[in-house]
Amino acid sequence: MPEPIMTILVIDDEPMVRESLASCLEDLGYAVLLAPDGCQGFEICCRQRPSLVFTDLRMPVMDGFEVVERLTQELPEIPTVAMSGVGNVGEAIRAIRLGAWAYITKPITNLDEITITIARVLERARLVRENLEYRHRLEQLVEERTRQLKESEQRFYQFFFQHDDAIILCRVPELVILDANPASSKLFGYPYQEILARKFPLFFATAEQGDVIAGLTHLTGESFFLREHLQAKDCAGAELIVSMKAWSITLGNETVLYCSLRNATEKIMLEKQLQDSQTRLIQAHKLASIGMLASGIAHEINNPNNLIAFNTDLLAEVWRDSLPVLADYFRVHPGFTLGGLPFGEVPATADRLFKGLADGSRRIDAIVGQLKQYSRPSAAGGAGGCDINRAVTSAVTLLDHQIKRLTDRFELKLAPNLPPVRGFSQQIEQVLINLISNALQALPGRERGIVVSTARDGDRGGGMITVADEGAGMTRETLAHLMEPFFSTRHESGGTGLGLSISDSILREHGGTLCFESEEGKGTRAIIHLPPCVAQGQGAIP
Repeated sequence: MPEPIMTILVIDDEPMVRESLASCLEDLGYAVLLAPDGCQGFEICCRQRPSLVFTDLRMPVMDGFEVVERLTQELPEIPTVAMSGVGNVGEAIRAIRLGAWAYITKPITNLDEITITIARVLERARLVRENLEYRHRLEQLVEERTRQLKESEQRFYQFFFQHDDAIILCRVPELVILDANPASSKLFGYPYQEILARKFPLFFATAEQGDVIAGLTHLTGESFFLREHLQAKDCAGAELIVSMKAWSITLGNETVLYCSLRNATEKIMLEKQLQDSQTRLIQAHKLASIGMLASGIAHEINNPNNLIAFNTDLLAEVWRDSLPVLADYFRVHPGFTLGGLPFGEVPATADRLFKGLADGSRRIDAIVGQLKQYSRPSAAGGAGGCDINRAVTSAVTLLDHQIKRLTDRFELKLAPNLPPVRGFSQQIEQVLINLISNALQALPGRERGIVVSTARDGDRGGGMITVADEGAGMTRETLAHLMEPFFSTRHESGGTGLGLSISDSILREHGGTLCFESEEGKGTRAIIHLPPCVAQGQGAIP
């Protein structure tokens, strides 16, 4: 496709000069426009936008200086060449200062001079035009990039302010906080302005600050700092556990640290509660298995114990029958001994040994009976009522070894002629075993004692059992939570926190109550109130 013909405007008040220059320009292949003065010339420029303007400097109406000045101000893309027949250097300088691109003198006798001037001016115009186009494109790119950055920042800050996690931006290496979202104030409890007045590590426990500072100040490139459990503190000094992830980002011309924090305190507490519940569930299964095992052991012990009891009676009878014969032999042989003992000491020793065997066998039989009853509760026990003295005695029997191991001062006070109370004996024994065990474990030494007593409940008409110890006692706060499931002051030593909660549930099912009185350093009293047994057919426990 052929290049378009360039148009050149010639402005001169002398017709001969105008026509002569136009002829030369046409010979060079340009289209030519003519104007007799500056006013018409400027109007032509505004309408047709020529590629180049030749203008005389000295003209009526509007001289060339004004043409150059107005074109420079209003149409700077059109180059101008000033012409003058005077040959005054001062005029040339003035024209150039006003914006003329070149200057030639009249009369124009050298065609090469015109050719060179036009080529130089048009080349300069081309470069100026390309530069303007480049600057325009560059400005468009800058404008588009600025718009994109603004949109990106708007999205970032929308994400920043609406995010549920605490987000804190800080400068490295000083770790001075530059900005924080509302979730940060919610997490740490500080107002926004107070957060900006702090350095980031000050939110963490003293033991954690060194690790946080070292981790954050050495972040480079795409690396990140991640900690699942960091000990922090809020504005009131309360302990928090947070998880944190931090990495470097660029905001504007500055590289800052983006720190995202999440409160993990509740999560960790729930995980710990779940772990504790699983441990207690396992322990409950173990206790159930132990109960079944105890029942089996009771049966296995019962058989050899029956053999011991029977053989003890038989051996005692044999001994009594053989004693006269041995006495006669002793009279003949005064130094006679049995088992290394002089015969004179043997009868009393043998009676004591046989009595001990019989008492031991009866004690084994009593313990086995209690284990059987404890591991297999009978529904019949509730219908006929419960003898609280008997229940207390059974519980003490089962705990006899533990009592003798932990205290030298155990006292049992049983009131006579107590009415039967409502409930199952085995379940009342379970409550008592738990209360007496707790009292024993509360004693700081063997010199401290425990008193278990029964009495008639005058106000309610039933029975009352009291377990009083001289242990360490409890605070008001501990007493307030004592019946809560899984609450225990002895988790480290194996306490499950279920004993008192279960005991309270058992007594409430029986229509009874369990309450505690305690004073730090002076011991604790556990008091059981049980309602009287209702006659058959009048609401007895089925």
